[in-house]
Amino acid sequence: MKFAKVAIPDLTAALHQRGFSYLRRDGLGWMRFAGELRLKAKHYPCELAVSPGLDEFPRVWLTPVPPGRPELLPHLSANGYLCYLALGSVIFDFFDPIRQTMACLDRAEQVLEDILADKMIEDLAEEFSLIWGRDWCLLDVDERRPGSLNAYTFGGKASIVTDDKARTQAKLEAIEIGLPRVKLSVFRVYTKARPMPLQESWPPKTVQAFLKWQNTLDPACRKKIEQRLMEMFRAKAARVLVLIDSPQVKYGIEVNLKRDTAGTNNKLSLREILYRLPLNRISVCRIDDQYLAERNLPGSKTLARLKVGLVGCGTIGGYLAEMLVKAGAGTVGGKLTLVDMGSLEPGNLGRHRLGFSALIKKKAAAMCDELRRVAPGVDAVAVVGDVKAANLGPLDLLIDATGEQGLTDWLTWKYADKVPFLSVWVEGSGLAVRALLKAKPEYACARCVSQPPLRERYRVFDVPPEVIMKGHGCEGLYVPFPAAASVQAAALAMEMVLAWLDGTDSPSFRTRVLDQSREANFKDCSPQRYEGCPACAM
Repeated sequence: MKFAKVAIPDLTAALHQRGFSYLRRDGLGWMRFAGELRLKAKHYPCELAVSPGLDEFPRVWLTPVPPGRPELLPHLSANGYLCYLALGSVIFDFFDPIRQTMACLDRAEQVLEDILADKMIEDLAEEFSLIWGRDWCLLDVDERRPGSLNAYTFGGKASIVTDDKARTQAKLEAIEIGLPRVKLSVFRVYTKARPMPLQESWPPKTVQAFLKWQNTLDPACRKKIEQRLMEMFRAKAARVLVLIDSPQVKYGIEVNLKRDTAGTNNKLSLREILYRLPLNRISVCRIDDQYLAERNLPGSKTLARLKVGLVGCGTIGGYLAEMLVKAGAGTVGGKLTLVDMGSLEPGNLGRHRLGFSALIKKKAAAMCDELRRVAPGVDAVAVVGDVKAANLGPLDLLIDATGEQGLTDWLTWKYADKVPFLSVWVEGSGLAVRALLKAKPEYACARCVSQPPLRERYRVFDVPPEVIMKGHGCEGLYVPFPAAASVQAAALAMEMVLAWLDGTDSPSFRTRVLDQSREANFKDCSPQRYEGCPACAM
């Protein structure tokens, strides 16, 4: 039976039973209802907005905001809008809008109960950037090293702060903007106080109001800001950008210090004139490499600052190289070295990270260029040639993505006793992907598990899959498998890299079966080194 949509009168009747009465439709066609959120101690008047299609979460405003609170409340804006759930965190069931709407009202009542009981005060700092300001400052600063800051304005509502003009210029050119020529004066202050907005006279519109608010948070921080502003005011700086570095959030203000002598009372002191100056509230958005790497890995380590080598920029290595960079490789003083002697040929295009524009180019060099496009400023170095003759320098991690057993054995023999060594490959014609990390002397290497007597024990399937070669003659033979196998091999390798960073590298040998019609004979484990292995013998 095909679903029949719920009639609006049915929803109106259900809301009426809950004490809500219909008011009107707003300019977007949403239906407005007046009612109450019923808390344990008190009922609060509110207004409910329901979408005309009954297919979105209803919206709630308190009318009015609970009085007698000096600070703004988390999840409750100054106009009374109550954010009782995060959009995208749940799905609205439009097949049952009446039950869903009632559940939303229940949720709104519980959230308001928690807000008024100060149970959600920690959320306020996370919401601060939403209520602070719409003018933006892009912050590209290497937090490892203290240094002078340069600030530039794009004009209007955006600025940028950097401690390395060349690095920031590369990032801006990648989005076809470029570094502005108009400079701003800038200084930065640090505080341990989290910004807690006020309910009254919020947000601050003058320097005096801003300093008064800062004084309620951190008097020492307020004093530093005032001193620096006065110094710049006396020095006749034109505009100044003030950045406040607080726990969890960075924010700022921009002040035009130009004195309007014609409209100023000559009896006022410089401090009084400064206090009366208007300001723009600035929300800070970090674009530094460390933040970009750490944002998606909260609480985990990244590859930033490390020296990583990747041998093989083919179908696996191309995808893996980009994943490594997005986990911080080649940033914040680190370095990513790509090694490959081959060129991108037409036959590679069907399953390679690089596209047609890199055709005939050396894969290592072309991949470095692509990484700089994806992450401007990344320190990626190409070694075009035979890895056996290359000097890779000191490394914190070496990865082999060639899938060539002979070369893997040689790399194990050469490097596995000096640096953690990860091998990744596609099994057969894309039936499975495998990766093995030798980060400890007692762990097996890729040769240990590929040769007798351990080979049978660690085989993926009971019956070894047949390897089918395609191509035209011996010079063009290849193993056919889809690009999806390459991506999954790269993802498995990345999973193991992150585990190694966090000190949880066991199991050291992992497999993902892609052909679900086959039953795996292997379970992830940490196999011990075979004593007679010539590649990793002590």
